[in-house]
Amino acid sequence: MTRGAILFAFNSPKFDYYSMAEFTAKRINHFLNIPVTIVTDESSLPENSDYKFDNIILVEPDISNSRDWGIWINKGRYQAYELSPYDTTLLLDVDYVVNSDKLLRSLETCTDFACHDTTSFLMQPNLPQEILSAYSYKTLWATAVVFNKTNKAKQIFECLEMIQKNFDHYANIHSFISVTFRNDYALTLAVNIANGHLIDREDMIPWNLMHIGKNTQVYKNNQDALDTEYTIMFDNWKNGKIKKEYITVKDMDFHMMNKENFMEIVNG
Repeated sequence: MTRGAILFAFNSPKFDYYSMAEFTAKRINHFLNIPVTIVTDESSLPENSDYKFDNIILVEPDISNSRDWGIWINKGRYQAYELSPYDTTLLLDVDYVVNSDKLLRSLETCTDFACHDTTSFLMQPNLPQEILSAYSYKTLWATAVVFNKTNKAKQIFECLEMIQKNFDHYANIHSFISVTFRNDYALTLAVNIANGHLIDREDMIPWNLMHIGKNTQVYKNNQDALDTEYTIMFDNWKNGKIKKEYITVKDMDFHMMNKENFMEIVNG
């Protein structure tokens, strides 16, 4: 039985996702000791790189998606099932910072498929869980996914493809905004469809996905730890006051939502 990680990375005019993927792959190698495959396009390949992925798979990217800051090439994640060269696969967003060996537990225990269904924000533990809409499901997260080459996992990825191609239709049914395609929303629907609209706890990674939000800056400390600076703005009748809180993160993985800050770490 083989196991490894797969990363999707397509550069946009604003962000160098390939460099993010290299940074993430090095940490996967260090903490999890598994090989890493990258799915990318020819234009994203650097001329020179000191990191060699175990496999480089070139595909034609779908550039039809966008966010407020520009083109966001995040479609096509459903291809992970067919493209992965491993029996057991860890599918990660490239802005997920592996900082422990915790994901090995899911690689070892996953029978078909697993993802996160609950989240926490560093320094903001009481934020509510995201839902697709007031009329639909609690959001599942495509940030970190583990799957085996089984019929059930294949069905989930086939549903992902169907939902991506009909995203407006599903947005209309579930009353969420479809201007920007989100893998999290598509995954939520795909898992629920594959399970007959029932919750299967075996599909859930049994700990919270940790987000680091845009009001928290992350700085390099060493390979096993990173420093964070959380900024809080207090308003009063005279002026706003700023409070800062600091914490060093060790032995905990996290998802960085501030891409500009992440690129500073990658290039630092």
